[in-house]
Amino acid sequence: MKLEEAKKIYIFSPGLRIWHWVNFLTIITLFATGLYIGRPFFSGPVGVEATYAYEEGLTMGFIRKVHFIAGYVLLASFIFRVLIALFSKRDRLVLPTFWKRDYWVGLREITLKYLLIMRDDEGHEYIRNACARTVYPLVYLAILFMIITGFGMYGMSDPSGFWASLFGWIVWLLGGEFPTHMWHHWVAWLIIIFAVLHVYFVIREESIKKNGELSSMFNGYKFFKEKPVDLEEIE
Repeated sequence: MKLEEAKKIYIFSPGLRIWHWVNFLTIITLFATGLYIGRPFFSGPVGVEATYAYEEGLTMGFIRKVHFIAGYVLLASFIFRVLIALFSKRDRLVLPTFWKRDYWVGLREITLKYLLIMRDDEGHEYIRNACARTVYPLVYLAILFMIITGFGMYGMSDPSGFWASLFGWIVWLLGGEFPTHMWHHWVAWLIIIFAVLHVYFVIREESIKKNGELSSMFNGYKFFKEKPVDLEEIE
């Protein structure tokens, strides 16, 4: 698709773009430090041995502190995401529109494209395709689950404190700290798997359609060969 023949549409606000990249960096930090906390590792003879880890600042206390700080950032970014969704039509949360025929048509088309049965330049144009509408709400719920379980376990260090009072119930609901830790671990992997697939599909879309799928998260604009079916949702 030639850019001069495409319709340029402003999709992502500055707030949403900032949230996206802050969220990305925060989740990577949480995942890396979380893996270390769950199973501390050192790089052996080519790096820092466990005996000298303290001298290099690689203590469990330091890693946990980074993890907790990133957890606070994730909480703040989640609250920010909810707020901009309330006050900006363009930034509303993407939800599946099961009651609309366009949703099912779009779901069929995007599935056939991912299976390489339909060409990417065929079918209708969507700002938010049916696959994104289906998966993104689950990702938001997964992030919320990670926040609640994370701060729930964090609060166990002070059972009478604020975080234990706010989220401590989740620990007992899931059967104790160990089951909560395992659920926290499994959902973290699901989020990372989603992130890897998300990056793959963004690069795939950009390389095939040249529609600004990748650059839009920097400048806010995407290009469409025809009017998107769901354009009224942001205008």
